[in-house]
Amino acid sequence: MFRNMPKKKNIAALKKETVVVQEKIEPIINEDRYEYTDEIDNTLLEGFVCLPDHRTVPNAPIPGVLVCHAFGGIGNLEEEKCRELAKAGYIAFAADLYGKGKRGQTFEENMALLKPFREDRTNLLRRRLFLGLQCLRDQMAVDKEKIAVIGFCFGGLCALDLARVNVGIKIAVSFHGTFTPLPDQPDPEKEKPIEASVLICHGDADTHIPHEQCMNIMAEMRARKADWQFISYGNAKHGFTDKELENSTREGVGYNEQADKRSWMAMLALFKEKFGNTLITF
Repeated sequence: MFRNMPKKKNIAALKKETVVVQEKIEPIINEDRYEYTDEIDNTLLEGFVCLPDHRTVPNAPIPGVLVCHAFGGIGNLEEEKCRELAKAGYIAFAADLYGKGKRGQTFEENMALLKPFREDRTNLLRRRLFLGLQCLRDQMAVDKEKIAVIGFCFGGLCALDLARVNVGIKIAVSFHGTFTPLPDQPDPEKEKPIEASVLICHGDADTHIPHEQCMNIMAEMRARKADWQFISYGNAKHGFTDKELENSTREGVGYNEQADKRSWMAMLALFKEKFGNTLITF
């Protein structure tokens, strides 16, 4: 009965579908070792610099990020974070605080390297941080008005110390850092408002940082009228950004992928807010 009736045409079949496959292009970056010297004690230092290729960023100065290492010295964590920063359109410089080739292999060796810097934050540590900051500013393509400092563990303390003394940085970010106040800071200096925007990324399961330290750093930020954020990541332990700590057996220490990604995105959001876009959009 219905054999001679015209068939309905499939409207979807009449539409010409054009499928565009966009190939994901890996950002081009350049990296190198960078030697410099602490002329006060004649210590040779070796930083790590990583920057985006000129084809992926505007033909103008771009923001720079000083990366402060954990207590073992510049390692895979710091170098990989420098690369990620360069892919995001920033010039990253990992400052060497200990000296060329001085790296710890064990917890005890790391603590031995850290000790003189923790005991002399106002002279030795500050001097090495200032040297690293100057090396970053000396990079030709860096926008000297747009400088951020980030750090991991001990490096987080370094980032906060630079924010505390107002050295012209715009942003300071601490990842699972310590919060002990800067000793012997003159009253006039510590009463001045902190100029940098501060982001503190803390692991809620970090048993190495007493709760009192968390309360004290927030009180310090309030007292100094800082633009600050304190983000506590649930179930995240000390060192939550370091993939090499994934199988750590140390109490309160371990990698947490979720906290690593979320804290990094929080940092990039702050960078975008303060610095604007840096990459060319094709």
